[in-house]
Amino acid sequence: MKYLKIVTFIWILSFTNLGHLTFAQQIPAEPISGKTLTKTLIQHHLVYPQKTLDMKKSGKVVVGFQVDKKGNASDYHIISSFDEDCSIEAINLVKQIIWKPAMKDGIPVTSNHEYTVDFSSKNYLKNLAKNPKNVLPDQKYPKQSGNKIYEIKELDRSPKPYFKNMDITIGAYFRSELVYPEQAKEYEISGTVLLKFIIEADGMVSNITVEKSVGGGCDNEAIRLIKNLTWTPGIKNDSIVRTRSSQEITFQFGERNYHEGNRY
Repeated sequence: MKYLKIVTFIWILSFTNLGHLTFAQQIPAEPISGKTLTKTLIQHHLVYPQKTLDMKKSGKVVVGFQVDKKGNASDYHIISSFDEDCSIEAINLVKQIIWKPAMKDGIPVTSNHEYTVDFSSKNYLKNLAKNPKNVLPDQKYPKQSGNKIYEIKELDRSPKPYFKNMDITIGAYFRSELVYPEQAKEYEISGTVLLKFIIEADGMVSNITVEKSVGGGCDNEAIRLIKNLTWTPGIKNDSIVRTRSSQEITFQFGERNYHEGNRY
């Protein structure tokens, strides 16, 4: 009887470990920026339909789509929604996300996926009052149809940071807005963070990834600075297009800190 119990226990343990191994070998598609940052960026980009906002309607929109082996998403459709206008906005937002493909046994595979966009009229108005959107002037050119992303060298006109005060430069923006992280100060951490991101047609950034990390909270501070920037979008063939871009942000501790001599 004791021998039977031991064999049974080993069989259950083996089955459990096999289940964990199988689960570990199946990884769903994921945004390149990670789930948490992507959710933040989606809410940052969200423009509440005015009619729905006036009615103080809130709810969730679930968007379904397919992600292929290369991470390309297609076949966007609404799975569930509480408002037609919000459905349109949700699909436009989800189309901005760049994906890592699902993996099975270490191999990229095509998979069906879904993403939920939260619409809260109360939170939207609260955030808008606290952090008003930096709206671009009316653009001369229309937005290009489709979601193709261009490299800067392919453009007729490159994106540029937009400030209402024309005398402000991106370097001045970083010097005035950068908050040196407490952990980085405590451990005297210095270095340059390299971010890559997409400049969307509305001038806001999406799909931020850290290509060169510094740590000590510097990566998160660099992301905050880039996220809050507005850009005049890139132009290709007299149309506004999505652009792949990058930015270095230097954290220099000591005599030449972020207030003194930090050049961009």
